[in-house]
Amino acid sequence: MTISVAELATLPTAPTLSHALREAAGYADHGPFLAIRRALFGATTFEDFVAVITPEHAIAEGVARIVVGGLVDPEVTDHGWPDETWSASYFSNRVRHAHEVLAGWTTTHTTEQLAHLFEAAADRAEAMERTA
Repeated sequence: MTISVAELATLPTAPTLSHALREAAGYADHGPFLAIRRALFGATTFEDFVAVITPEHAIAEGVARIVVGGLVDPEVTDHGWPDETWSASYFSNRVRHAHEVLAGWTTTHTTEQLAHLFEAAADRAEAMERTA
């Protein structure tokens, strides 16, 4: 089971995905994955964030990859968005696919383009957070 972007936005312990993706734009020089992690967890190393991370933070990281990856390749989100019908293994597979797409995209794009991609993903996440 996973939770939707709108449900994440209502949880008191989860980061707001749109805010985190906007913040990730400022860390684009770290690359896509560390930028997301830094924005969500406040650090990029496990030792630094292990004390503060919640299960909701871990889910948010996966959802962030899906949102960003879906902008690069619509196939990432062609099965819809995370919701209560997704099993943990299905969620993991969709995150893996998003990860692969985003990793490939970054090999041919600049840090500035990555920052713009994060900003566009933040706009998409913000719209999704408003829907219940």
